[in-house]
Amino acid sequence: MKPTIIKMSKQSVTYGQNMLLHTSYWGDKDTFKLMPVTAECPFMEVIYDPSTTLLVVISKNSKDNFQFIPRLDDNGDNVKKKRTLKPGEKPYKEQRMLMTVLQEYYITDKDEQEAFIKAFAVNAESYDYKRFLRDIENEPLIHDVEKAPLVDEKGKPLVKKA
Repeated sequence: MKPTIIKMSKQSVTYGQNMLLHTSYWGDKDTFKLMPVTAECPFMEVIYDPSTTLLVVISKNSKDNFQFIPRLDDNGDNVKKKRTLKPGEKPYKEQRMLMTVLQEYYITDKDEQEAFIKAFAVNAESYDYKRFLRDIENEPLIHDVEKAPLVDEKGKPLVKKA
């Protein structure tokens, strides 16, 4: 597959065909990632998150962003909070710091994800990335729960009398 060429006014820009698909894992699930294979690739990494169905694209562009990080004591340990915790609250203190982070993009639409993969992956035709793609729209949201019958004190099912 040839790189995609976009005509913009009097100049043309060539992009794509500079990443390699490979099998990996994200959290506790098998997935695929893309890694750059040329220096001209504008991205550091691309990860498909099967639990959220997002294609996460991490660019080489950096930006300054405020982040909360754990507050550490002189030994490098987290500083614990001394008050009663609210449900879901972290048990340690945090501090807000300005950090340089890489710009991330999130591709949510399945067709756009596939178009991105075909444009940037040199092995999109030979690697079966579709086995990892999920279609949440067509997955059942609620599973039927098997109803246990009502039982008497001896564990025998109760029968409705007519």
